[in-house]
Amino acid sequence: MTDGNAVGDRLESAARGAEADDRSSQSVGRSGRIWVRQASGFTYRTLRDVSRSWTVLAMAIGFPPAMYLLVTATRELDSVTKGLLAGGIAVLGAMIASLIVFGSQLAVDLETDRFAAYRSMAVHPSADFAGRAAAGSVIAALALCFGLGVGILDGAPVGVGGVLPVAVSAVGFLILSVVCMAVAVPIVVAANNEQYAQFTLSLVAVFGFMLTGYNGMLMEVAILDGSITKLLPNVLATRAMTAQLVTTEGVAGSGFVPGGRLVPLLAYGVCATVFGVFLTRWQLYDEGGNR
Repeated sequence: MTDGNAVGDRLESAARGAEADDRSSQSVGRSGRIWVRQASGFTYRTLRDVSRSWTVLAMAIGFPPAMYLLVTATRELDSVTKGLLAGGIAVLGAMIASLIVFGSQLAVDLETDRFAAYRSMAVHPSADFAGRAAAGSVIAALALCFGLGVGILDGAPVGVGGVLPVAVSAVGFLILSVVCMAVAVPIVVAANNEQYAQFTLSLVAVFGFMLTGYNGMLMEVAILDGSITKLLPNVLATRAMTAQLVTTEGVAGSGFVPGGRLVPLLAYGVCATVFGVFLTRWQLYDEGGNR
């Protein structure tokens, strides 16, 4: 009887452990579904609100191509320089879109004190950041494609030669977009006003573009030292994309070195994601981070 009782106890203990594992698994699955719903909710709301703001769309999608056409209309440029210029300015559009789309709605929520409601609803800060980032990336992708399309219509040697160029370009674009959004969080919190935030975020993108010589495409006009410029995320991402999208013969002939440095870009992406989620939690959701 003693052995039988011991076996029974072990079976009962195992059954209780299995039930606990099942409950834990169900809890994790439910938490995952809640996270996805929250992230998708932020994505939908941000896209809906941005689609109604012609100012944001004009600045993010219309300004960079207008800049490209102005530059090409006032200078005699060869086709390769046009390609590099188109790539650099198209990435500027993606940067502006990432910063403004992400930052505008964040600023609106700060002004209206919606984060108090979000905290009461137990919103995951990571879902908040991911949802807004997804929406910003969608608009940034439109801005990038529109900018490149204008360059192609103007005769820039830009094209897609296969799956690999698309994959490399997508990785570079997404990482740069996330980096911009992580940078936007402290700027928006400091501004605490939608108009101020939009203006400041636009300046960040434009200054980054100009200081690095059109995102590293025309280094002779860069203000920052070349040894610093080539390590910055906007330059790494732009070179990763243009090395794949501008025709190989033209790039080689211009002396532009292909190769996008994906390893440091991936490091930037990981750090930016962690940093962005941390700042979102600390400055927006934690009570101690709220003024």
